[in-house]
Amino acid sequence: MNIAELLRLIHNLIRTGTIAQVDHAAARVRVRSGELLTGWLPWIEGRAGTTRDWDPPTQGEQVIVLSPGGDPAGAVVLTGLFSDTHPAPADLAALCRRLFPDGGLFEYDHEDSVLRIRLPGRIEIEAPGGTAWKGDIDHLGDMARAGSYAQDGGTLAHNGKNVGHDHPHTGVVPGSGQSGGPV
Repeated sequence: MNIAELLRLIHNLIRTGTIAQVDHAAARVRVRSGELLTGWLPWIEGRAGTTRDWDPPTQGEQVIVLSPGGDPAGAVVLTGLFSDTHPAPADLAALCRRLFPDGGLFEYDHEDSVLRIRLPGRIEIEAPGGTAWKGDIDHLGDMARAGSYAQDGGTLAHNGKNVGHDHPHTGVVPGSGQSGGPV
């Protein structure tokens, strides 16, 4: 092997570049690094076994190309380098944040112990086994529901009036007459 070939292989071991194309169906990307446009290469995900992640890179994202032996044909792509085009979405040490191109946001602030989700659309949860919530719930907005409703303990109020199992009425008359509304 001559010196020029050895230098080329060394130079190709680790390269930075940007995503030029993404093939979502094949889970492959092409990377532009200087004059080099790679072939279709796999990108590295967090998990790719029985538990699998899907977070495809985007065109223009800065990456690192790792080429074992210096041959880009057998390379893999490591994503996640911030750039001027795609800067970091936060600058706080206590914040874990995921920002989406449509304005959606998912973040956990471990200094204040707050999980925040902001969506321009909706949340869909499918859980045949049910969902369990512990703690108070504040709700603002309309609510539509189907199915039964059961409540154990606590009070039930509507517009500040007790409408629970122990609510009193005004104008109670024995017999078949109607009582007044709840007090």
